[in-house]
Amino acid sequence: MFKRSVNTAMQAGIIALLGMSASAYAAKPVNTCSGTYPSYWQDVAPKFAEMWKGQTISNAPTGAYSGPVFKLSDDYPRQPVDDKANQPWRSAKFDPLFDPATPQDVKARLAKEYGWLVYNYILAGNINQPGQSDFDVCENPVRPWYHIAFQTYDPLSGREFIHGLTREAPVTFSIKSGTGTAATTMWAVAVYNATAAYTLGTVWQKDGTAKIPTSNIRFHEGAVIGKPLFNTATLDQLPVLANMPRWNANISDPTFCVAPQGATMAEQSAACPRNYAAWNDVRLLQFDISIADSRAKGTGWVYGTFVADGQRKAKVKDEWQRVSLLGMMWGNDTPPPGQLAYNYPPNPRKNGFKEEVIFWDVVDELNSYGGTGMVQRMGHLGSNHRLNGPADNANSSCMSCHGTASVPDSTFTTPPLLAKFTSNMTYQSVAPVNGLKTVGLDRSGSPATVKNDVSFSEMDAIYFANVMAGTSFNMTTPSGKNVMGEGVPNYPNPAQKQWISLDYSLQLSMSLTQWMQWKAAEAAQTPPEKRQFVKALRRTQ
Repeated sequence: MFKRSVNTAMQAGIIALLGMSASAYAAKPVNTCSGTYPSYWQDVAPKFAEMWKGQTISNAPTGAYSGPVFKLSDDYPRQPVDDKANQPWRSAKFDPLFDPATPQDVKARLAKEYGWLVYNYILAGNINQPGQSDFDVCENPVRPWYHIAFQTYDPLSGREFIHGLTREAPVTFSIKSGTGTAATTMWAVAVYNATAAYTLGTVWQKDGTAKIPTSNIRFHEGAVIGKPLFNTATLDQLPVLANMPRWNANISDPTFCVAPQGATMAEQSAACPRNYAAWNDVRLLQFDISIADSRAKGTGWVYGTFVADGQRKAKVKDEWQRVSLLGMMWGNDTPPPGQLAYNYPPNPRKNGFKEEVIFWDVVDELNSYGGTGMVQRMGHLGSNHRLNGPADNANSSCMSCHGTASVPDSTFTTPPLLAKFTSNMTYQSVAPVNGLKTVGLDRSGSPATVKNDVSFSEMDAIYFANVMAGTSFNMTTPSGKNVMGEGVPNYPNPAQKQWISLDYSLQLSMSLTQWMQWKAAEAAQTPPEKRQFVKALRRTQ
């Protein structure tokens, strides 16, 4: 007894010297990968095999494969967890970051420190662990991390079996070599700390079922989500990817293969096969962070984006530290009524933003690798230089996209991430043609016209509004016009007229879309060879 007490005291002393709290120390990490949900698309475990009937199997390890196999971390906490003792960014020191009156240089310094504290919090125990792949989070020795369940029913983008990456988006970059453009694809995996995972567990149940939210949900203070995004480009195409973390993954065609409209899931799996040997490795291009922080008065969230900086930081020993912070945001700098997002606020590079910080040296470094296509360079940012990473759309922002996250309705519909993803809505972030109010171009140069009498400024007011955490995304104009049409959303409860918020979690929205389609096919007893998956809207460039 005495010896054990002495050892415990010594351990506590060592932990204190290392600057760790007692709660951060775990002699034996708990395994959080329970096998309750399928780990990857075409997971051949017997309890999931029925999902892949009729499909061409190309995303399962064979006898010739001896590498790592991804496991889903899905043993979610069933009681709230607050990791405040290990989250130094929650200190009052960072309160001025959220004060619009704080000078820009002070705001930038605080944003950079805040972002790096969160980034290293996410890396702790998830990289450089003996005998395991980076971000194999089943037994993190520092703190538990989790994945979201059921990103596995989509044949074109469901998780691959080596690292659990999902196919995110096609991105065409302007480059200096070859034809001047590179058609690439993003693959990513998100991890959630225990605070965030508790909220996931209110949806994804311990028995392997989903409890579809019938009212708005909200993540708790201190929830943290980290998401490394990998790109399929070669080093000749994007030299900034040199010296960055590189994964071999069971991906499909790097240029983003597609299947014909209306194809069955069996046809999709055949049209877009995966192969871990035929394609180039993927390399880290972007790392997104999001943090539930009540000091962000308009949204309740802070978003940040790190980007590859493999040339300037080639000599940094740890390859995961060869990134630079592109920016942090906690609001959309909403245009005043009648004004447009494409030019508000005026000259943010000179004057800064009220609700975000952009690090322009990093923007310039990314753009230095690009060709002549300005908006297709990696440092394109979002609308009027709001924060968006290389993988994201130039007409949007981190928060503008994520604020749309909602429970799918009875037709599997959710608010579009961008208005241009639909054919009957006015685009956001449009610069009108001089002298005209109803015709213009968005930032990518796409022609745009006013539709259904919804002006460009009214659409900007929707997409660049500050949506408070756990609040329904409002798809109506100030005059009350529903831009998605009357009767939308169409929830089972006819009294539910507003979108049910998933609190900025697009992954939760997309996974529920997959779950609901799986259950609908089961209920209808649709034969496997006739099942279809309605593709969720993805980011495009």
